[in-house]
Amino acid sequence: MPYILGTSIPKDKILVQGLSLIYGIGLHQSKILCQKAGLAPDARGRDISRKQSLRLETLLEESFFLLGPDLRRFQKDRVRRLRLLKSYRGTRHLGGLPVRGQRTHTNASRPRRGSFLRSQGSHRNAKVYSRSS
Repeated sequence: MPYILGTSIPKDKILVQGLSLIYGIGLHQSKILCQKAGLAPDARGRDISRKQSLRLETLLEESFFLLGPDLRRFQKDRVRRLRLLKSYRGTRHLGGLPVRGQRTHTNASRPRRGSFLRSQGSHRNAKVYSRSS
């Protein structure tokens, strides 16, 4: 089972679909990547050698896209910045509510219930701290 950018590619899955398991790579990008590496479109994870997996990894590192943990960190930092600025979008992220203007009267009731109460500190879940002298 080859590892590319810290993600294991299943040996029984077609390589194009296996590469799309890497965070930030879709099917289209993985097809292009396989063509650049000179791999067959119907190759499976068990068919590629160590040299070919290193070639795929160098192609991914040379690309201008953020992938894997770097992309996750970038997205978390952007949301964290919005939350620190106390912008409208940041407070919506904090409350687990829809960010892009969707209605909440009839839809989006599931995220609103759980995460909003947890983030605001529901009175049922609040801990009572006593001062000890």
